[in-house]
Amino acid sequence: MKRTIVIMLDAFRKDYFSEENTPFLYYLIKEYRLGDLNPPFGFKTTAGFYTGFNPKSLNLFTNYIYDRSSKKISNLSISLLSFLPTKLAFNLINLLRHFKGNDIFLPKINLNCLAYFNLMQNKHFSDKNAYHVKTLFDVFRENNIKYLYYDFPLIIENNKSRIHYTLKNDDDSRFKKFIKLIKKGYDFHYIHFVDLDPLGHYKGAYSGDLKNHLKKLDKMVELILSNFNLQEDNILLWSDHGMVDVRNQIDIKSKLPEFGKGYIYFIDSTMARFWFFKNEKKKEVLRLLKNIKGGKVLNKKDKQKLGIDFNHNFYGDEIFLADSGTLIYPNFFQKKPCKGMHGYDLSDKNERTFFIINRKTKNKAEMRDLFPTLLDMMNLKIPENIEGKSLIKR
Repeated sequence: MKRTIVIMLDAFRKDYFSEENTPFLYYLIKEYRLGDLNPPFGFKTTAGFYTGFNPKSLNLFTNYIYDRSSKKISNLSISLLSFLPTKLAFNLINLLRHFKGNDIFLPKINLNCLAYFNLMQNKHFSDKNAYHVKTLFDVFRENNIKYLYYDFPLIIENNKSRIHYTLKNDDDSRFKKFIKLIKKGYDFHYIHFVDLDPLGHYKGAYSGDLKNHLKKLDKMVELILSNFNLQEDNILLWSDHGMVDVRNQIDIKSKLPEFGKGYIYFIDSTMARFWFFKNEKKKEVLRLLKNIKGGKVLNKKDKQKLGIDFNHNFYGDEIFLADSGTLIYPNFFQKKPCKGMHGYDLSDKNERTFFIINRKTKNKAEMRDLFPTLLDMMNLKIPENIEGKSLIKR
């Protein structure tokens, strides 16, 4: 069997390719062409890669949902861990969740928020029976594919999963670890490089620091691929989303009534989601939101267009979505305002991203198309009735 290598470059915009900053990647797109990849709306964009389905079909949209049942467990965690820094506290919680066979909390939020919110996705895609559809890992198990998967902080080798933290927890550390692991002779290899995402958020979508990291990343990709045959092995490079420059900032929190009094909310960087327990509170909040410039409350038609018209309210009774390039701050994630963001309505081309495959393929793809394409490249049977289509030209 041909070996397969998948490299995911988080938050990599299509205009990042250049002879100056990414000479090796620039060579690859000249050799194999640069594909246009359209991610789904929301913060669970990678679901299609693992399953061949849109996130909506898997009941996914973003990470955190309102969960009444999480309060007792969370209060215990908060009381025991509140004296620790948030990062360390979440690392401990994630270790416990991992040992129990659950997915981990990424990204991290204020610890007190766990009294109200939990993860919608309780199992990682790699777990058996994670979903009602087959995942990439299910196909690997059925076909006895030996695989290596490194998506920080998870390292999975042939169904054996562990959490791997390093002192720096940066792309350099992940690269060095991955180079050692690929020597073991797997059929399938996957690595997720992360650092472009925080650089794009806090330094800007085209800052000097980000350009410098592009050069380092380009060299790391070249060294990884030097372990493979570019003509004979299966090569796939892709990203989950791009990055939009933040031009405006709005403060929703200061305009809202007291949290927990007839309603609650979750404020993401690009949206605010609301759950109402009293009708008069809903009317009050919607009236306030209507007067906030820089975004709008999504109506039924908007939700249908964005693929989030669920038949439940786990993600909120109402959603306020910021205009592209507008940051909602304060929010539940960032400790300081960002210079770059994603998770808008995809109207800005810089939120879209790319794929590179060393085969003859179609030029444009949805995220869900990568799953059957990868199986097609590996000569594995594609599950029936999936929503994605292989991009390979015959």
